[in-house]
Amino acid sequence: MLNYLLKRRIEKNIPDEIREILDFLRKKEIPAFIVGGSLRSLLLNQKPSDWDLAVQASLEKMENLFPESKGLGRRFGTILVRWQGQMLEVSSLREKNIYGDLLKRDFTINALAWNPDRGLYDPLDAKKDLRKKIIRATAEPEKRFREDPLRILRFFRFQSQLNFSGEEKTFKAINPELLNSVAPERIASEMDLLLTGQAVARALEGMIKSGVLETIIPEFKPLFRVPGATRHTIQTVAAIRPRADLRWAAFLHDIAKGHTFSPGEKPLFPGHEKIGTQIAEGILSRLRLSKARQEKIKTLIRWHMFDMDPRLSDTALRRLINKVGRENILDLIEIRRADIIATTRQFQRPGPTLRAYTRRIKELLEEDLLFSRRDLAVDGRDIMEYFDLDEGPEVGELLDKAYNWVLENPENNSREKILNYLSREKNDP
Repeated sequence: MLNYLLKRRIEKNIPDEIREILDFLRKKEIPAFIVGGSLRSLLLNQKPSDWDLAVQASLEKMENLFPESKGLGRRFGTILVRWQGQMLEVSSLREKNIYGDLLKRDFTINALAWNPDRGLYDPLDAKKDLRKKIIRATAEPEKRFREDPLRILRFFRFQSQLNFSGEEKTFKAINPELLNSVAPERIASEMDLLLTGQAVARALEGMIKSGVLETIIPEFKPLFRVPGATRHTIQTVAAIRPRADLRWAAFLHDIAKGHTFSPGEKPLFPGHEKIGTQIAEGILSRLRLSKARQEKIKTLIRWHMFDMDPRLSDTALRRLINKVGRENILDLIEIRRADIIATTRQFQRPGPTLRAYTRRIKELLEEDLLFSRRDLAVDGRDIMEYFDLDEGPEVGELLDKAYNWVLENPENNSREKILNYLSREKNDP
């Protein structure tokens, strides 16, 4: 009865376009199967985010069938195929048949396949491990990890995403040094998925215990020696909203505490946000995150110790917004919210101070007031022309004066008012 219900659940939820491509391949006499995460999601009664196919055919044959396909690397035997407006991952079986292919997958919960003619293939009883919520290697885990060391990170990533436990035998087989051979981009991609998972704390704790975290990010080693710092970092990551850049910022926000720890002194970690920004830049650059992502994450780390006093003047708040950018200011507040939660354990209780501060910031954003020098009604050429100056530091100094003056009262942001003000300043320094 259970197998019948599972069969019905799978068949009911397969989209028409997936059925159609399977039928298209069947007519071409190419055995094709739905594999991996989509089936796992269906068996967990979840909606699949994407659909992957495996075919018993060469990549060359598939590329001839789908001329618009894009290769993802011959080593992995996978191409992207455009079908009815969407891109599907299609992999060539590495073994002679689907059974042999599934037996060599990374974990039992991924060793699943479905074909409209034969139904569900589950040679390793993945359904059992799904019920028990366990991540288990398909065979000898040492061998599986050697075949592709990235599977070590995937072991923790699935724990984070699914809130499953890692099987002890599989965990003990982890050799962190294998990860030294993995391309940085692949590590970054897995970390994006791991950090945004629902059980990220479980995954990070396992990575620390196994030595994986200090292998891929050795900059964490000094932090491990600071009492409570590692636990605080994990709790901050878990408390923040599950967006990749936010979680990266939370993950790295205290990375310099091991370098700045001053027991018995106040502050306890002087300048850790500045040094942490530099350390984070090295990490993010090494993992080859995009420049835009690096800048956002570094900005959040650099300013996460901002003065959160809701009684600050509008001018002071505008200066902060200008420093971090309109696009980052609310994310910066979110970092502080998570930081507070991880410190006080008052889960989802940001407190009246943070609420009042957030309200003030939102009011300023809604008023669309001046936040950037780019918004000044004058620029360097206006200054040079009006005061008959050559390009040089004096022009920049006058622009700074104009900016700070207008910041006090945005209504002064007109060309005439600014130039009159600067004339007075020059005549009466």
